[in-house]
Amino acid sequence: MLRRRNAGAELRKKVVLAELARPRTQTELQRRLGMSRSGTLHLLRRMEAQGLVRAAERIGGTQIWERRKGA
Repeated sequence: MLRRRNAGAELRKKVVLAELARPRTQTELQRRLGMSRSGTLHLLRRMEAQGLVRAAERIGGTQIWERRKGA
């Protein structure tokens, strides 16, 4: 039987999209998802490459992320 390497990835994407009903910082998402800082950033960057989310603005050292329209 073949198993996907990261079987929870699709579920995490759905959770991130739901959490981004309003713009949030990476730290907010990290805490709400219970993921590491690097894991959260990796997921957000993969989703950005897929056109699902975007880095909206940076305030100081804090990146604000938002859901793309239609995602």
